[in-house]
Parts: sequence; structure tokens; C-alpha cells
Amino acid sequence: MSSLRRRVFANAGLLVGLQVLGTGLGFASWTQVQRAGEAQQVLAREQEAVLGLAVATREVYVHQAHTLIERGPGHLDHLDEVTAAVTARIIETEAAGAAASVDLGRVRAAIEASNRWFAAEVVPLAREGKLDTEAATRLHDEVELHASAVEARLSDVLGALETAQGRERSAVAEATSSAWLSVAALTIGGAALGLLVAWRLARGILGPVGELRTAAAAFGEGRSVPAPEQGDDELSELGKAFNRMVDKVVASERRRVEMERLAALGEMSGAVAHELLNPLSVILGEPEMKRPELAAARQEAEHARRVVQGLLGFARPGEEPAVRVDLMRAAEAAVDRVATQADLKDVTVQLSPGAPISVLASPSAVRQVLDNLLRNAVEASSAGSAVELELKQGPVFEVRDRGPGLAANVRPRLYEPFVTGRPDGTGLGLAVCQRIARAQGGSLAHLDRDGGGTVAVWTLGGLDA
Repeated sequence: MSSLRRRVFANAGLLVGLQVLGTGLGFASWTQVQRAGEAQQVLAREQEAVLGLAVATREVYVHQAHTLIERGPGHLDHLDEVTAAVTARIIETEAAGAAASVDLGRVRAAIEASNRWFAAEVVPLAREGKLDTEAATRLHDEVELHASAVEARLSDVLGALETAQGRERSAVAEATSSAWLSVAALTIGGAALGLLVAWRLARGILGPVGELRTAAAAFGEGRSVPAPEQGDDELSELGKAFNRMVDKVVASERRRVEMERLAALGEMSGAVAHELLNPLSVILGEPEMKRPELAAARQEAEHARRVVQGLLGFARPGEEPAVRVDLMRAAEAAVDRVATQADLKDVTVQLSPGAPISVLASPSAVRQVLDNLLRNAVEASSAGSAVELELKQGPVFEVRDRGPGLAANVRPRLYEPFVTGRPDGTGLGLAVCQRIARAQGGSLAHLDRDGGGTVAVWTLGGLDA
């Protein structure tokens, strides 16, 4: 992963991490608030149930007291009803929540003890009409004692509930405060981290973008394009790609200018060659030129004709229409054609075996380039050495020799017309080959060979393989 992408993901991860952390803290705090609120509601329902039980037990006491005051059974039927209501209230209160039912056992025991005592001591006397004033007064005091015991137990329960409610109220307040603090911390921290991330990304993106804009402006104005700062992120790679594009555009423009110059030179060379070739042919065809004393003149005329023929080849390279050419067969034919020259120099020409490759090309252009490259390699080789020809996928031809290599003064201008490293060379062969290679979308290059010699590399680019 590149540096810029790593920084983007790291910063985004920080934001997401802070968001998740803050959300988790806030969720936990608000969950605690909700839990404490629910507990408070349970306590409130328990308290309401206990208060209802207290009212019911008070009503039992009222009917018991009126039974003693009237000293008769008039309130016993109502007493049975309210006693049953108290029992139902106890069951309801116990179902309201676990906090109350822990202490309600003592309340239930006090109520049941009071009811058993009243049923055993008062009810029989009231039904039989045996409640005199003295007995009623004494029993009334007992009723109040039992009622006070029940009320004391209920007060204990209500006090415990009030204490528990106080704790829950404090818990709600603390949880609410914690939740708001989490929200505030998340908001402030998120804003600060967002600003930091924006600053870091702006520093990492806007700076290189500014450099790229400066480079584009310089290129548009024809000035030299500054080299981008070194880096391994996308923007640095973009700057490098932009510079590579600029280099290609400049190279393409130079190539276009060179092609136009060569085209103009070719037109002029064709015109000159046409005007000179006929007179030279007439001169060389004269019988007088075969006289021994004119041998030097004939040799110079032959050299002039070779130059003129080279000019014609430079002016109209590979003009034959493109057809499908079997490159392996073309290579075999080229080796056969150069065999005589190679034998005279005691040089072996070797064709490496390879898979058949066919392309759309001008047969005469393929022949002209292969013949020229092989002849040059044979001329550069010493006796007993070998010239190697190989066809590779691409397709690419390589011609390798063990000659002296390219001269330093020739190398920079190797493909220019009339530049040659041989005393008897015209300097047009490689210029013609380069024109052919470029005209068909390929390229020609001469490289130093490991161990000495030269490697001519002809890439047949842009062809339908």
C-alpha cells in the first residue's frame, strides 16, 4: 500500500476509532441511565403497592376497632372483606418487585398474627354478645398493639424503598452526567481530530498538486519542467508519470521534427539520385570504361552509383504494399543471401531456431532491413567468428556480432544519413533501416554486447502479429 493511501486510511481509521469509542461510551452511559430509570420505576411501583397495602391494613384496623366499640358483630362481615383485600394486596405487593418482597415476610407475619389473634379472641365474644366495657377496652388496646406492629413493619419497607430510590436517583444523575460528558468529549475530540486529519491530508495532497500545477504551467510555457519531490505515494507517482509524459512528448516532437527533416531530405535525395543515376549508368556502360588505365575512374563511378542507389533507397524505403510475411522464412532467406559475403570473410552466420511468426509488413522492407543488419555484422566480424540472428516474440529481431563495437564518434549520429564507421560505407544503410522501422511503427537500436561486439535490435512494433 502506498504512503498516501496508508495515510488516508490511517487518518480515517483514527476518525472511525474515535467515533466508535465515543459511541460506545455514550451508548454505555445512556444504557446505564435507562437501567437506573427503569429500576427507579420498579421502586416507585413497589412503593405504590406498599402504600396500598398500608391503606388496606388501616381499614382492617378500623373495622376491628368499630367491632370493639359497638361490642357486636355488625362489622365482622365487612372485616372479612377487607381482610381478604389485604391478602390480595400482599400478593400484589410481592409481585411488584424483588426489593420489597425481601422485607414483606415480616409484614405478612405481623398481619397474619393480628388476624389470628382477632379471630380467636374477639370474634367469638362479638358473635355471642359477651363483649362488656372492660373486655372491649382491654381488647382494643391489644388491637392497637397489633396494628402498630403491622404499621412499623410497613414503615420499615417504605423506608428501605425510599433509600433505594435515592440511590437510583443518584445513579441516574451520575449516568446522565457521564453520558453528556461522553457526547461532549466525542464532539470536541472529533472536531479536533477532523481538523488534524484535514491539515495532514492537505499537507500531503495540496503540496504535490501545487508542484504538479507548476510543472504543467512550465511545460505549457515551454520552460524546463522541475523534477518532483521524491516519495512513494500516488501524488509523487503522478508527478513522475507527468514528467515521463513530458519526456515522451518532447521525444515525440523531436522525432516528428526529425521525420519531417528526413522526409524533406528523402525527397531531395530522390530527385538528385534520379538525375544522377542515368548519367552514371551511361558512363559505366561505355566500353571505354573497361580499359585498364580507366580502372580508377570506373571504381569511383561505381562508388558514386552505390551512393546514388543508397539515396534512392533512403528516399523510397520499403514501398511495397504490406502483406502477411513469415518472419522466420524471411530470416532464412536473408541468411542465404549473405552467405557468400560471409564465406569470403570466413564468418559463420547462425539462425537460432524459433516458432513461426507472421506479421503484416512490406516484404521488401523486411528484406532490406535484415540484409543491411546482417551485412554490417559480417563486415564488422573478424575471420573465424560468428554472427547470430534470432527471432523473438514481440516480434523482435536480434543480430549479434563479435566485432569491435560502435565507435564513440559514430554512436550519437548512427542513424543520420552519410554517417558511417567504415571507410567504404555510404552512411545510408542504417538511416534507411531506421526510416523503415519507424514507418512501420517499430524501432531500431544498436547496443554493446557483453564480451565485445554489437547487438542490433529491430522491434517490429505496431504490426498485426
